[in-house]
Amino acid sequence: MAKGYGWEPGSYGYEMVAKVKELKDAAHAAGAPVIHVNSLRRKSDNVGDWDKVLMKEKTDAVDVIPELQPVDNDTIVYKRYLSGFSYNDLDYVLRTMNCDTVLIAGASTDNTVLWTSADAFQLRYKVIVVEDCTMVHRENEPLEVKEYALRIIRNVLHSQVMPLADAIQDYIKPMAK
Repeated sequence: MAKGYGWEPGSYGYEMVAKVKELKDAAHAAGAPVIHVNSLRRKSDNVGDWDKVLMKEKTDAVDVIPELQPVDNDTIVYKRYLSGFSYNDLDYVLRTMNCDTVLIAGASTDNTVLWTSADAFQLRYKVIVVEDCTMVHRENEPLEVKEYALRIIRNVLHSQVMPLADAIQDYIKPMAK
């Protein structure tokens, strides 16, 4: 969740920030890895009108919002397109950490969360989407859009979708020393 997407107190969907922070804090307390996956665009990406691009490299737009700033051993990976696994080293990072399960949170459920879940599933990770830590980040979309994306994650990707409290209880355990 980066500055360039307009995450400001009082903005649309901002209440989700507290939920994502709770998930992140629980992971830190358990010693579990936290990986921030943010968008980044380069001028060479040929994305059209460069003046309208939000997530330009070497700008503060790509920085994590203050409430979720990376700490200690958090990892930042920059995604180049829709999926968190697109054209970067996220899979390598997870495999070197011996991760076989990913908990996915963030915006947008019908875009990045869905595509990241699909790639994680195809790469043979166990996928858990933390439902109350996701949203459709376009205010004018019907509420059903989020549910349709979550249905694809459940029914096509055979992955779990669960509330934050259940995800913390079931999956965020202290790591073995």
